[in-house]
Amino acid sequence: MTSTSLSVPSRRTYTVYADLRWPAQTGIGNVMTACLERAPGEATIESLDVQGAIGSPLSPMSISKALLSRRTGGVFWSPGFVPPAWAGLPSVVTVHDLTHRHFYSRWHRTYYDVLLRRMYRRCAAIVCGTDCARNEFLAWSGIDARRVHVVPNGVGEAYTRNTQTLDFPYPYVLYPGNRRNYKNLDRLMTAYAQSTLPEKGVHLVLTGNADQNLSGLAEKLSIQPFVKFIGKIADEDMPRLYRGSLFVAFISLYEGFGLPIVEAMASRVPVLTSTVSAMPEVAGNAALLVNPLSVPDIRTAMNRLADEPALREDLVGAGVERAKRFSWDETAAGHWSIVEGVSQAA
Repeated sequence: MTSTSLSVPSRRTYTVYADLRWPAQTGIGNVMTACLERAPGEATIESLDVQGAIGSPLSPMSISKALLSRRTGGVFWSPGFVPPAWAGLPSVVTVHDLTHRHFYSRWHRTYYDVLLRRMYRRCAAIVCGTDCARNEFLAWSGIDARRVHVVPNGVGEAYTRNTQTLDFPYPYVLYPGNRRNYKNLDRLMTAYAQSTLPEKGVHLVLTGNADQNLSGLAEKLSIQPFVKFIGKIADEDMPRLYRGSLFVAFISLYEGFGLPIVEAMASRVPVLTSTVSAMPEVAGNAALLVNPLSVPDIRTAMNRLADEPALREDLVGAGVERAKRFSWDETAAGHWSIVEGVSQAA
């Protein structure tokens, strides 16, 4: 009997010129790290030497300048929202949300509407983290829907496998995130002050350092002994911080995804989040949702989560199952599939 070996054609290699300036402890940084750690063997990734701050209005021009010597083939990829002003190469850019149009200055909105929208329209592909973010981007940009894709973010095994907590000497509700105005921390603190949590000795813990506005509000509400600003937390300590909380309160006014939602669920912790933008899509039926503009609604929900063990147990069970839908392996595979497809079409 004669055996015949079948040759399997190898996949075509391609070069990716990437803007990798994003800080690690950010949502964009998490996506960037996950994709880089799981890059396919066919992709050769070259980090562009882009000058200047990533948030500078000149950043698209700086990217284009860095690409000038790289026009012999390949794809430009950014895990964040900054496209090249002009590329000479097909570009894939992840637009997580349009926060700058809603909650920053009039200048930011004009910059998006006049300049960035045109740059996005020249991209070969745009990636969003949720259907909500994609739909908003399509309505605003007018781009062909076939070029705008949804690739959900993920949650790491460090959260799902962790069973430890930090040694805080008090029970606490956790807010993990930054202090931007749309994070709705003034209403969160006001609702906490009106709830039964302070009298029960349940503290409100916020990541990051104290700032004048929130410290002043805590003093005005007479809850300063119960509000703890715990500074910057190392990545390896975040799962323990989540796991030790009574519940996570993430009642933002706007999110393109909302990583703390799935990180809390994976940590076996109940989640209180908002009924607006992408948060219901990410949370599904595994969180307690409230109108983020209503302090009474937030207060009532916080009291329920403090007083109803059965509710917390139900949310933990549903959250663990929900979190299984969000994998950094799948996130990376989705991004690289789009990048590779753009490369092959070039």
